[in-house]
Amino acid sequence: MKIFAAIILVSTLHFFVFSHFATAQSDDYIILKDGSKVYGKIEKKFDYESYDKIRFSKPVEKPKTLFPSDIGGFGFENGWQYLVKKLAEEKEPEFVQVLISGKLTLLRSQNIFYIDNGTDIIELVAHYEEESINGREFSDFKRPYIATLNMLMAGNCTNELYQDIFNLKYEEYGFISVLSKYHLCENLPFELHFKKEPFTRISPVISAGMSSIVLTPSTISGNRKDAFETSIFPIFQIGVKAHQFRKWPRLSMDVSIAYLRQDNTVLSEYVSTEQYMTATENYAASTIMVPVTINYTWIRMGNVDSYIGLGVVSNYNKIESEFSIIDQTLNSTGITTLYEEPLTDIKRRFVSPVAKLGSVINLSKKLALIAEFQITQNSEVMSVSLPFNVVIYDRMVSSLLIGLRF
Repeated sequence: MKIFAAIILVSTLHFFVFSHFATAQSDDYIILKDGSKVYGKIEKKFDYESYDKIRFSKPVEKPKTLFPSDIGGFGFENGWQYLVKKLAEEKEPEFVQVLISGKLTLLRSQNIFYIDNGTDIIELVAHYEEESINGREFSDFKRPYIATLNMLMAGNCTNELYQDIFNLKYEEYGFISVLSKYHLCENLPFELHFKKEPFTRISPVISAGMSSIVLTPSTISGNRKDAFETSIFPIFQIGVKAHQFRKWPRLSMDVSIAYLRQDNTVLSEYVSTEQYMTATENYAASTIMVPVTINYTWIRMGNVDSYIGLGVVSNYNKIESEFSIIDQTLNSTGITTLYEEPLTDIKRRFVSPVAKLGSVINLSKKLALIAEFQITQNSEVMSVSLPFNVVIYDRMVSSLLIGLRF
């Protein structure tokens, strides 16, 4: 029940904050067929380099779905722009990303690059070919786009640009760089619609919350009973999140250090034909956990991302007895003996799997609120010992954390 309650709490936070932030407008826009712009909000897909349709909304209006046949193009507040183009005679008009516009305009569609020279749209062709030398087969990467660019940029700057063109890789940054140099060298106006982004963004994360610890005996006799007074404890966590991977926008990675302290009391009882024992111990257990998870964002709604994560957690445990006493009565003699010795022990180091469910609410470009529910299962971690009778416990740790990503 506690696990389900935590999941419901995370989901409630997700949708409550989403209802507030999802309506926020930006400087996104659509381009009408007459060339005019209408500003509003475009729902950005994870596969942000390719769109076959968009969802566009204006303040106080319901979102509507728009296709290439409905508009002339669209753009995002970060400067990215898409225009409706027909890339070949046999193709239908489609949304094509404009990376740089000028005398020679660089386009991209489905990760294939094109040059629009104002008259024709020319594909920058690259492909692998199978070749054989001395009977040995191998794949050779062919670059016909080098000759295409040399032809298109022929002029006063041919010699200056020749080496840059020859060294070009088939990727957006190289094409943008050489086309920018071409326009500058020829003193031609141009506009850049694509800013270089890092491979990933690394952000610190700090969070705190509560953990529920459930101890389940892996082996226990029918005459033995243990009871733990407390199962809820505070937890604190700091770490870093690698996210916004340029090529895999749904993925993220978390590396954290969490601290969990348990001040608790265990009450034990053991009954047999020979004796009757009761015991009490106040103990303090501390755990340092180092979870590493790979996360997959399965849904995005407005400024809210929801994700699931799987990984491993390294556990480092320490336990100290603050007070303990064992009361043992022998049935044959009625003699009662008191012992003052620790009852509990814990496995010091081990690695276990961890799973999480979380939501990120983007408050600004740099600041975000994070809510996570984490769960990990540890086998045979803790023991409670009475004379000649030991119970070993499995441990399940469920944590609800609220924090900030910077």
